[in-house]
Amino acid sequence: MTHRVLTSKSKPRSDGRLVRLLLLVVVALSTVSGICAAQSPDNASKSRLQVLSLKYDNDGQHLQATVGEPIEITLQSIGPRQWGPPQVSSPAVRFEHVMLKMPVIPAGPTQLFIFDAAAGGEAKIQIPYADSGNVFSVTIEVKRPTGKAQAVNALDQGNTAVWREAWTNLLNDARQTFKPSRPILTRVEVELVVANPGPPEDWVTMTLLDPDDAPVAVVTRPVSADDCVRVAFVIPGGGVEVSPGRVYSIRLAGSERFGWKYVVGGYADGEALFNDKPLLQGGRATFLFRTYGAS
Repeated sequence: MTHRVLTSKSKPRSDGRLVRLLLLVVVALSTVSGICAAQSPDNASKSRLQVLSLKYDNDGQHLQATVGEPIEITLQSIGPRQWGPPQVSSPAVRFEHVMLKMPVIPAGPTQLFIFDAAAGGEAKIQIPYADSGNVFSVTIEVKRPTGKAQAVNALDQGNTAVWREAWTNLLNDARQTFKPSRPILTRVEVELVVANPGPPEDWVTMTLLDPDDAPVAVVTRPVSADDCVRVAFVIPGGGVEVSPGRVYSIRLAGSERFGWKYVVGGYADGEALFNDKPLLQGGRATFLFRTYGAS
C-alpha cells in the first residue's frame, strides 16, 4: 500500500500581520459548523480541575497556586496592538501557549495566556503590551499539594507509530477519532509539518467533537514553523468532561502553511478522516496525536 501525500500549492500572503492573523482565524473557524458558542472557555463542558483565573485587575498582585493547577490570564487589546510573549522568572511556572478568545470584538482581540504551575517555588510573570511600555505583572507562589496529588495531564490516548513522510493539509476537514479512557480531557497534542512557504507563525484551530459531532472545546493558537513537530492545545477552564469508551474526534483547521502527519495503520481505536471519509481508500490511516487527561 502506498502513502498519498496531499498538499496545497497556495502562495504565501504578505498583508498586515494583525489583520492577516485574525482573517485566518475567521476562515479556519468558518470550516467548523456550529461552534460559535463554544469559542469561549466559559461555554465549554464541565470543568473538573481547579484553575487560577486572572485578568488585568490582578496586575501587581502576589498569588498562590498548587502544583499541577492551570493558570489563565485574560488580557484585552485595544486597536492593532497585542500583548507580547510572556516572560517567566523561574521553572515554578511554565508557559503553555496563548490563544484567541472568540468572538473577536471590534475594539481588539482578547488574548488568553495559559500557564501551568509546574513545580514548587515562586515565579514572576510579565506580559508586555506591544511597544507601549505597559507591562502586566503578577507573582505566583506555587505550593506542593498536601496529601495525594491528582493525576493531571496524564497521557491517555496516542498514536506512537513511526512517521513515513505522509501528511495532509489543514484547508480541508481533517479529523482523527479516538476513545478516551479518562473522564476529563485536559490537552490535545498533534504532530505537524511545514507544508508550504509562508510566515514564521500561523494560526491553527483545534476542535474537540463529542460522539454526536457537537463541539465541546475549541482552541485557536499561533504555531511557529520552527516548533511544530508536536503542538499542544491546552483546553481552557481546566479541561472538559468526556465519556470514557465513546468515540470523540479531533479536528484541525488552518491555512496552507502546515500539514498534519499521518501513518498507515497506527492507533487502533480510531481512524483519520478527510472530508468525512476515510483518509485512505482501501486502507486505514491515522493522524499522529496524543490526548491527556485527569481522573
